Amino acid sequence: MHEVAKYCIINALSCQRLMVKHNAINKYREVASVAFLSLFDAHYFAGGMKVCNLLSASAWQRGILTSMISSQQTETGKFPGAYVFPPVKGLKNRRPVTGLDFASLYPSLIMTYNLSPDKIILSQEHAVSVEQSDKKLHKIEFLFNNNLQHAWSVQYNNIPEEKDLYVIVLEYLSAKRNELKRRLAPLKAKKEDMDLVYMNTFYGTAGDSKSPFFLRELAGGVTSTGRRNIKLVADFVKSKGFQIKYEDTDSLYLVCPEEFFQKCDTAYDNSNGLSKEEYWSQMVNISMGVIERLCDEVNDFFRNDVTLVSSSIR
Repeated sequence: MHEVAKYCIINALSCQRLMVKHNAINKYREVASVAFLSLFDAHYFAGGMKVCNLLSASAWQRGILTSMISSQQTETGKFPGAYVFPPVKGLKNRRPVTGLDFASLYPSLIMTYNLSPDKIILSQEHAVSVEQSDKKLHKIEFLFNNNLQHAWSVQYNNIPEEKDLYVIVLEYLSAKRNELKRRLAPLKAKKEDMDLVYMNTFYGTAGDSKSPFFLRELAGGVTSTGRRNIKLVADFVKSKGFQIKYEDTDSLYLVCPEEFFQKCDTAYDNSNGLSKEEYWSQMVNISMGVIERLCDEVNDFFRNDVTLVSSSIR
């Protein structure tokens, strides 16, 4: 029996050493402190429950009482998914391919359009009434189970008092994430990702029919607006002469127009002492500079059109 006891002790100590090595306890403590959870709940429950708890706690702080009872009337169906541009087939090794990403696309959409359950309008009559009171509305329209869904969200127009629950909580998480990135560089891979997971779980919680915060129009509004804006960006970069090699939910993979490579092409073709490695290094540096300027142009494109999301491009 002493051999069995020794094995059990070694096994238990090994689990403890593994948890210490991977910083598991401290990670769960951080999750628990953000969402007002016990360590047990932080470990055993998924992100949706943690987001609901965080939203309920934040609502309580604002004098709003919410229910955590799941809906008994569940439904099935598909929301408009991400827009994916089919990849160009074949080996593409003549020019560098560079990525252009939206920074936290879905959380940015929620914060920009004030997409929160208490700011969603479901009837056209109510929307007309609100619009007549000089409120700015964002129209939501998408297909769900082959039925066209309509809704509107009341935007806050840069008035802090008009921001609602989802926006306030997401801005808090975003600020916390940025602060952690700045102060805790050696640990950012763990703690930064934790805040990012929280932020990206919000729209999924709204689309889960078992969630107490379920609102079909809110979840569909986030994904349909994301589709719309990524298509608009694709049309914009095409008009600038960029080639799109692939496109998914929040990213474009581009090749810069040929005109930017003419100088290094001439130097390489004329055998002016430019090696293949130097040639490719120049093309990569050129591509990075061009894409950086394109990011600024895309942001200006969004800022100049008040009907579009102003989330940043990185």
